[in-house]
Amino acid sequence: MSSLKGISTFGDATITTHVRENLISFFDNGLVDKSGFVNVEVPTTGYYDGLEHRLRPVSDPRYNDGQVWEGFRSNWVWQSGNGALTSTDSSYPGVSGVYINDTFYPTSTDGDYAHHINHPLGRVIFDAAISTDSTVECSYSYKYVNVTKVDGLEWFKQIQQNSERADNTNFINNSGEWGVLGDNRFQLPAIGVELVNSRRMIGYQLGGGQTIFTDFLFHCVAEDAYTRDHLMDIVTLQNDKVIRAYDLNDISSNNVFPLDYRGVPISGALSYETLISDYEGNHIRLIDASIDSVYSLTPNIHVGTVKLKTEVIVFGV
Repeated sequence: MSSLKGISTFGDATITTHVRENLISFFDNGLVDKSGFVNVEVPTTGYYDGLEHRLRPVSDPRYNDGQVWEGFRSNWVWQSGNGALTSTDSSYPGVSGVYINDTFYPTSTDGDYAHHINHPLGRVIFDAAISTDSTVECSYSYKYVNVTKVDGLEWFKQIQQNSERADNTNFINNSGEWGVLGDNRFQLPAIGVELVNSRRMIGYQLGGGQTIFTDFLFHCVAEDAYTRDHLMDIVTLQNDKVIRAYDLNDISSNNVFPLDYRGVPISGALSYETLISDYEGNHIRLIDASIDSVYSLTPNIHVGTVKLKTEVIVFGV
């Protein structure tokens, strides 16, 4: 019977998605593991008038005014055990709750202040709107570097500068760059992982299988040249490293993605280390690291692009 090879069911994750998602997870979790996060506690006494813990109401057409409140930084840490401010409750390892007018309400709260926390967007979303005159505060940790999928350079148009300034009046007044929905902002520093139109395949052995080589660009973007160079060095130093990877299709069929569609950790959410151990996929080798380009878009946006080739051995093709 003649049949397509290398695919079981249309819609399953294939090699490109497998490699890119694992690259993003590897760098994202690796940076958190190396203390690449910032703790924000209630109260804070930081550089910016101690406002880092204060959330602001967001005008989002998908919700009523007073339902959505966000921090000045997105991408909140939910993984526990690394020094970040997360819950000690294994059934919910993420941010533990929110303060409203100085009263703490845990994520298990029912009734008027029932809410959930969207960790990727750094938001608290209430089941029903509360007064926008409320004082809403939260202890959390945010990932200092955003590692994300990008396609082409259109993403540069959405870059947000000065996102670490919690005293920014645009943040308070919901204007300027802060008037753009959090879904569409890239806060710096960031690493954007982009697929390059380059693919090479060679036979692995007489018994079958192929070695698949795919090129990716890692756009390292920061508001200062030092941080840009630091990110470029981190990426290039992974040359010749073999990454243990998870199998996206296995995770999907077992319904064990750590975050649900709301950005909330599921009960007993599995760590990255557990996923690559219990749902193991094809290993990925990083080779031929090289600096592709280094430039500045503005005096405050510095870009360095690293090219990495990935090598994956796939059987049954």
